[in-house]
Amino acid sequence: MTQTEFTQRVLAMQDRLYRVSCTLLRCEADREDAVQSALEKAWRGRFLLRQEQYMETWLTRILINECYTIMRRSRRIIPMAEVGENQPAQWEAQNADEMLCRALTALPDTLRLPIVLHYMEGMDIRTIARTLRIRESAVKSRLHRGREKLRQSDELKELVEDE
Repeated sequence: MTQTEFTQRVLAMQDRLYRVSCTLLRCEADREDAVQSALEKAWRGRFLLRQEQYMETWLTRILINECYTIMRRSRRIIPMAEVGENQPAQWEAQNADEMLCRALTALPDTLRLPIVLHYMEGMDIRTIARTLRIRESAVKSRLHRGREKLRQSDELKELVEDE
């Protein structure tokens, strides 16, 4: 794969990679760092990619691993300056997207990732299984459990009641 081909494919995937990082990391700077680090690692290891058709899966896996690394490193106490004085006002949902985002954030990573990759990124079950290194049946099960948890979510119940 040439540098130009690699760059074109990465640019086409850039938004998707950022959205995947958003599902795992809360801090904007951490999200950007994760994507940048994943792209750097992919560039250095581009010769290890055996089949170019799996570049999306390969790069998404690198990004997920990088997000987990950042999460492990940043298990720290949140400074009061970050919390802010008007925190309850910030938590009020302004629209349906925020409520959905909060409901997704409440899901454990094992359920959130398949939901986001399938419904928001349009990945098929086989690709998700390859990306997460689990069986297709596990992906289907996690999608089902994730949907059930979302149905039971207080955030989404509020949204339905408001409409």
